Amino acid sequence: MENKSVVVLFFILLVVFVFSFTLSLDAISNNQVLYGTFALIGFILLVFVSLFETMLLSKEGMAVSYWFKSLSVISLIILVWYVTRAGTLFGWW
Repeated sequence: MENKSVVVLFFILLVVFVFSFTLSLDAISNNQVLYGTFALIGFILLVFVSLFETMLLSKEGMAVSYWFKSLSVISLIILVWYVTRAGTLFGWW
């Protein structure tokens, strides 16, 4: 992959992260199920795309793979936090 397209993809994933995080906060505070679903899909998409790009870029030896790996770890931590909060709101545990 070209460096320019990798950087653009990274910034697009950052925008998706910001929107997903905002939607998750709004879903938790206002009990918006639709926003919660969009946030969950966004976080899952972020984790899978970031891990996939990390694997591809680490094969090529690009240093940007560490940025994608850190984005996937942060997204996974926020995803676990969001699922835990949603579970307590819905009374699953």
